[in-house]
Amino acid sequence: MHNHLQRAVIALAQPAAIQLSLFPNFVCKADELALDFESALDGLAGHEDKITVEQRAAIEALDQLLTSMSVEEYAYFWTDEAVLADPAWEDIRASAKSTALIFGWDLSIVPPSSAVYIPAGNHI
Repeated sequence: MHNHLQRAVIALAQPAAIQLSLFPNFVCKADELALDFESALDGLAGHEDKITVEQRAAIEALDQLLTSMSVEEYAYFWTDEAVLADPAWEDIRASAKSTALIFGWDLSIVPPSSAVYIPAGNHI
C-alpha cells in the first residue's frame, strides 16, 4: 500500500523533465502520473487508519488538484507540453512535495514502478 502511494506522490513531486522521463514515450505521461496516484489511492481504501489525519488531508488536497483538472474542458492539461509549462502542474508538484514531506519520504529518489507498458499493436 505505502510503496505504491510513495512512488506516485514522489513522481508527482519531481520536476517536469524527470516526471516525463519516468514513462515510455508511447504513453500519455501526464495521464500516467495521475493514474498511478489514483491507483495508489484505491490501494489505500480500507487502510485509512494507518495514516494520520495530517497525511490524509495532504493526500486529499493533492487528489483534489488532480481531480479538478479531470474534466473535458481541461483536455490540454494532460499533455507533455502542459506538464512542462502549465502553472497548475507546479501547484500539483508543490502539493506532492508537501505530502511527501508529511509522510517523511525522500524526494531525491523515485522508487521503481512495477507497471508494465505495452505499445499498441504488441498484444500478448
